[in-house]
Amino acid sequence: MLHQVVSAHWAAFVEHTEEQGRPWPSFVQREVEGYLRCGMLEHGLLRLGCPACGFERLVGFSGKKRGFCPPCLGRRMTDTACHLRERVLPEVPLRQWVCSLPWALRTTLGYDGALCSAVVGAFVNEVQRSTRWRAKRLFGLRSVELAHTGAVTFIQRFDSAVRLNPHAHTLALDGVYIRGDDGELHFHPLPAPSAEEVANVARRTAARVRRLLSERIEEQDGAEPSGWAICCSASAQGVSLFGPRAGQPPLRLVDPSQARPDEPIAIVEGFNVHAARTLHGADYAQVERFVRYLARPPIAQDRLERLGC
Repeated sequence: MLHQVVSAHWAAFVEHTEEQGRPWPSFVQREVEGYLRCGMLEHGLLRLGCPACGFERLVGFSGKKRGFCPPCLGRRMTDTACHLRERVLPEVPLRQWVCSLPWALRTTLGYDGALCSAVVGAFVNEVQRSTRWRAKRLFGLRSVELAHTGAVTFIQRFDSAVRLNPHAHTLALDGVYIRGDDGELHFHPLPAPSAEEVANVARRTAARVRRLLSERIEEQDGAEPSGWAICCSASAQGVSLFGPRAGQPPLRLVDPSQARPDEPIAIVEGFNVHAARTLHGADYAQVERFVRYLARPPIAQDRLERLGC
């Protein structure tokens, strides 16, 4: 269904934006057109056969895109989960930290990649700072530099309604490595962060982002918004740009009022931070499932359905 909708309306959509004098960036057009060709047999294929039983199958070439193509991102999700589980994440307790951003900031981060990286970097640095200081107090370290931590962060650009919503999922060590008398690093777990410690991460993240934004606003003052920026704004607000529902929220199949009120969170100036989810690195199956969740594409779609299999 997704492929049919994009294929039917993409050309008219591009023409409309060009008539408005706001053409799409070339990288966006490459992503969408690559998605339309991905897996389609007329754009290249392999013919695979079993020499024993004679069974044959035609497999279309992949577009190898990173934007939103469900088959491409599905493979990348699987590869990333296996790589992190087997070669990166240690067999120690892990904690997920999530940072959602103020609504007004989501539009800008949707098309400003450099600013998005800086904002997420500020959040991750504050998470690691909090972990080191908690370790210093608990273990009586002379300096926070003696506590070594680490984290892997995924930037998800969507929410459950497929609106633009850049936010960070950080899978961090739930403890620190400290060098012992034998010269080796040994892991020391930490208790769960308190509500005040989570709130402190949110406050410090908000303060750092304010400084980043003040510099960026001065640089971009008076700039004309591009078509890409306008579409990002509409997506973040959850409204349609064209058609009979222009300016209104699109019709939804999921009730957006459903929430999880039992989650411990801290909200400071629109920055929503929580650190409730934990898992253990030794549980390979759980780690792989969880990383798949963090690395999942915005839209899931069976590749075989599109190929008519």
